[in-house]
Amino acid sequence: MASTTLRTTTDVVTAREYRRVSKGKGKVARSLDRQHAENLNAADEHGPWTWGAPYLDTGSASKYATKSRDGFDGLMADLESGAFGEPGDILVLWEISRLSREMEAGNRIIKLCERRSYLIHVTSEGHTFDPRNYGDYDALNRGILDAEKEARRLSARTTSGIHAAAREGRPHGRIPFGYARDYEASDGKPRAVRQYPHPTEGPLVRELFERVAGDPEQGVLPEPIYAIAQDWAERGIVLPEKGEDGEPKPYTPQHLRAILVRPVYAGLRKYNGTVLPEWEGMEPVVSGELWDRVQAVLADPSRKTYQGGGLRWVLSGTLVCDACDGPMHVKVRSGVAGYECKKNACCRIPQAEADRVLIGDLDAGELGVIIAYLSDPHQYERLTRPSADSTEAETAARSELATLKDELKELEAAPRPKTARARLTRTADMEELETDIIALEEKLARLSAPSPREGILPTDPGTDMVAWWKAADIRRQRAVAALLLAPDVLGQVRVKRAPNRKPQPVTERLRWVQA
Repeated sequence: MASTTLRTTTDVVTAREYRRVSKGKGKVARSLDRQHAENLNAADEHGPWTWGAPYLDTGSASKYATKSRDGFDGLMADLESGAFGEPGDILVLWEISRLSREMEAGNRIIKLCERRSYLIHVTSEGHTFDPRNYGDYDALNRGILDAEKEARRLSARTTSGIHAAAREGRPHGRIPFGYARDYEASDGKPRAVRQYPHPTEGPLVRELFERVAGDPEQGVLPEPIYAIAQDWAERGIVLPEKGEDGEPKPYTPQHLRAILVRPVYAGLRKYNGTVLPEWEGMEPVVSGELWDRVQAVLADPSRKTYQGGGLRWVLSGTLVCDACDGPMHVKVRSGVAGYECKKNACCRIPQAEADRVLIGDLDAGELGVIIAYLSDPHQYERLTRPSADSTEAETAARSELATLKDELKELEAAPRPKTARARLTRTADMEELETDIIALEEKLARLSAPSPREGILPTDPGTDMVAWWKAADIRRQRAVAALLLAPDVLGQVRVKRAPNRKPQPVTERLRWVQA
């Protein structure tokens, strides 16, 4: 437990900035530098401070934001663990709304600072707040409440304008790729009145739909989306917005799929979640028939157009946080990858060390737990051997299920009891039978389902598992890891918090839980 005794006024405290700016596509987050400059001026007046590593974000702090905020998540993790600093150290904000525009998240940070005796300096207020003081605590929360209120007001205004345009049949929102618009002046402001295919972008969208749909009558097969993305990149077809480095960005399969599922390209629109028919102010890029064909192609479960090349980490999602039961996913901080609790950032272990323990350094001939298990002929035979009593268990379950269904039919066909008590008893008996029948049907489904190991592991027990693992794609490696690191096989691997925030070997941070 961290000491709550603050340092004397002669001590130099450490200040760490949280700098955030909402950044639109293609925009540069220039105000981060402005915030830093003003925070430095604040140190001259309220310091002396020494500056620790800052937390930087370029995402929205609104409750309506959908993207993660790495700087905010890192700040929360450090406040939770105490890695932020010593009691009396200062969290520096340019203004309170930079922290959060959602009351619950903002109040949580204030409470964490209160608990660990951290101060909060708000540069725009020219004041250093101590959350342990009830007046400062109230002022900070009021600031976040005002920011949330303003965010809600802005959202209501925006939503009202969008709904008004939709009701009137006018185009609204950003211009979709492939379209152009005509405007007219209304109350001194431009107002969209017509949306039609762009002369150069429209044909590209039409080409995309036609290539994905194919032409069965002409024997033209549908093309994979990733192949079209590669073709567009080779032809120099890039996104309208440039990347943060100012360079053009190519279309990815995800970009193209997002275009393909939008009803707007068939001249349709969504209003209150409902797809409405064509309207006067819109000219479709593709026909409704072509749009429907593409949706059918995309919905086909046998179609696998993208193999998830972005997957990199074998154990991501399989390791479990021992503190909150949340999954562990990889986050890169200061250039170092680590498995970190995705739910609450409770704990973190180095990715490379965890992989070395559980998978191994195969190039160096060092086998981790998973590969050593697979390489053991006895263990592998036990893993792949079908259950000897599975057929007997399935036969017994089917027999019992038939008996229960017969009993239920007899109760349903029996004459209606004359007394209320008898009717209640019969109803209770029927409900108990129905519950038992459901449980047995679920059991039968599990017994008759194919083993999850089929199609994942090699069928030959003499396979060189090291070579097989190195040749396997990331999806298969992840499937095998999830299969083996389960309570009924090797055991579920749970990551414990480091005691007293002191580094420990990864092996001491892993807790194995077996059924």
